[in-house]
Amino acid sequence: MHNYGMYIIAIGWLYVTLLIAANEASLFAGIVSFAFYGLLPCSLLLWMSGSKVRRQRRAYREAMQAKSAQPDQAGHPAGDSVTAVGEETSVVGDGAQPAAEDRPDPR
Repeated sequence: MHNYGMYIIAIGWLYVTLLIAANEASLFAGIVSFAFYGLLPCSLLLWMSGSKVRRQRRAYREAMQAKSAQPDQAGHPAGDSVTAVGEETSVVGDGAQPAAEDRPDPR
């Protein structure tokens, strides 16, 4: 999955470039050197190193979608068995009047 050693290298490189930027003559030169020597190369490196993980996740999502689209053993199409968060489940007879009325116990 992830190469966590790459994160340690990126953190170390950002630390070094931050020290270099702090040693620059002006604030503008420090920001530019940190951006071009630190942030830009690290973001490119981390983006490139994460492409394999992104590709694997996309393939897994596509496989799960293809699997859920297949009918079950009885030939019925697959459906959602769990209600989404924030939605109420609908039951048969929503909004209908009750057929019998519950009365309190006469005792």
